[in-house]
Amino acid sequence: MKVRNVFGLLLSVVLLLVAAGSSLAREPQPAGPSEAAGVNADPAANAPWFNITVDAPGDTGQYTSVAIDPFNDTTYVSYYDSTNKSLRMARYVGSGGNCGPNNSWFCQTVDSGADFGKYSSIAIKPVSGGGIYYPEIGIAYYDATNGKLKYASGKLCPTCFWYKYTIDTPIAFPTDNKGQYTSLKYNSNGKPYIAYYFENTGGVDALMVASYVGSGGNCGAGKWQCDTIQTGDRVGQYASLALDGAGNRHIAYYDGGNGDLWIASDRIGTNCGPGNTWICYPVDAANDVGQYASLYVDNSNDFHIAYYDATTDKLKYAVDKGSGGNCGLFGSAQCDTIDDMSAGFHPLGVSIAEDAAGYPIIAYQSKLDSLNVARPAAALGLSGGGGNCGPGTLFYSWYCKTIKRVGFFVRHGDFVSIDLSSTGLATIAYYGWITSSGGDLMVAYQQFQDFLPLVMKNQ
Repeated sequence: MKVRNVFGLLLSVVLLLVAAGSSLAREPQPAGPSEAAGVNADPAANAPWFNITVDAPGDTGQYTSVAIDPFNDTTYVSYYDSTNKSLRMARYVGSGGNCGPNNSWFCQTVDSGADFGKYSSIAIKPVSGGGIYYPEIGIAYYDATNGKLKYASGKLCPTCFWYKYTIDTPIAFPTDNKGQYTSLKYNSNGKPYIAYYFENTGGVDALMVASYVGSGGNCGAGKWQCDTIQTGDRVGQYASLALDGAGNRHIAYYDGGNGDLWIASDRIGTNCGPGNTWICYPVDAANDVGQYASLYVDNSNDFHIAYYDATTDKLKYAVDKGSGGNCGLFGSAQCDTIDDMSAGFHPLGVSIAEDAAGYPIIAYQSKLDSLNVARPAAALGLSGGGGNCGPGTLFYSWYCKTIKRVGFFVRHGDFVSIDLSSTGLATIAYYGWITSSGGDLMVAYQQFQDFLPLVMKNQ
């Protein structure tokens, strides 16, 4: 039942709005219906997909997060090793590694010794200047043994020397805990932010944000500032953080007490966050919606959110429109059903990114427990009736494609995470449930194909 009274929120927002005016490895899958991209499509959108197993011993590959280094297009994946209860990271190296096809990946343990690594979120710190390039990798994750939010910083990568820090600690674990549903991002100056969930068994849960401040903070040994953005029963689950071009923070999240999808932003302050310096409002309040929320913000500062509708078992997509939509505050957003998903009896997967042409691409788990991607038909150069899913009656405006099919007693697409290279090629990290004893870390990726010219000999 929806119980939150948002009248005061709506009124304040009305007044405010009026005033403010890579190359990896094997197993190709069939291509889509058209390989000829249109003028508005990115050629990489139609590149073929390949699937590989990266890490397999025991039960590993849950809580994946993928990031592609924009400097050299190297792929990094953080994930949870359930067998050893540890945080791990896989990096594509091409050769000389210790995991993946032909040892083309290098897998290493980042933190172990207790139960570390659930809800991981990986990001690559921006760098500037010349000289030898050593990327710095950050991973936010959950310490399930102590109920803490932790952060690991990998220095001098690709060797990666890891430094681990406790960022936020619960007052009375296990009656409360902090650090589930982490989402890590760096701003253009390399400052890290982490959105996460504070669970309190007393029902005063919260969406929180940790910001690195260097000194004078209230958490992380005084080097971080941890702020409460919004409180309420199960408020803040499935937090997904994005930064816009000006460095403003935006978070999509699930209000589990009411079953609604919400968004918070510090671009405009009005009704939430410390000193009401943030604005929080519901985007989709129909049915039970908002689990597995995944967010990006485009160059126009408009949000794009992919999420799960648990009432109808559907994948949904919300985009900020300003006006004329069917959801959000006074029709400020458009919420559309894209495809069927698998019944939510296990951790599903939803992850969204923006392609090189400015279109959304969504990785998700389909109703057949397969790994799928959905993108607007126009992103693939399709027009008219070229789509097969999404909004529409006779003609569909999206195209949904299976990337990894499943066999009997196999499931693919749990814990999906997607990112794109500088050339527009997509990579998806996910958990493949193989047997009753567990599953593997798997990666699906696009790669341009080179074809040799056909040479006809003289007869």
